[in-house]
Amino acid sequence: EQGIVINQVSGGVYDGMYTIHADMNYHLGPEIEKALKHGVPLQFITRIVVRQQRRWLWDKTIMTTTLIRRVQYHPLSEDYLVINMADGASHQFNTLTEVMAFLGKLKNYPLLPRQAIAKDSRNYYGRLQVTLDLQSLPAPLRPQAYVSSQWRLASPVFAWKIHL
Repeated sequence: EQGIVINQVSGGVYDGMYTIHADMNYHLGPEIEKALKHGVPLQFITRIVVRQQRRWLWDKTIMTTTLIRRVQYHPLSEDYLVINMADGASHQFNTLTEVMAFLGKLKNYPLLPRQAIAKDSRNYYGRLQVTLDLQSLPAPLRPQAYVSSQWRLASPVFAWKIHL
């Protein structure tokens, strides 16, 4: 079944930064796979928010970050390229299975300096969601993507408690 599932998110302090590890599964449907094989690049947006729970006020957003990764297929070389849109770093893969495994792992992804979270961290939590960015699709494909459920790839929001 197609979709994006977030299995687990955990965090810790690494090199003075609060970092997260995430384990996710990406399952593209046949229509999306076909489009990718025909040269349509896919852009996945990972949104991460860290909030502080407050008793009498709305929860305070400590930070929000977005990781955008683009997947492209190159028919001549028959390989896939995953590009981090923030820094241009790219990774090359032979199969779509390898691409999905790569996208499904975040390791030591830095979110914020350790000092940004109070020593008593029990009131902090994070939220993570991954979506396929329909707006980044080529213009002729967008109307079909917006009305077809096969193109709506989004994980449920995954929340985790932050413990330091």
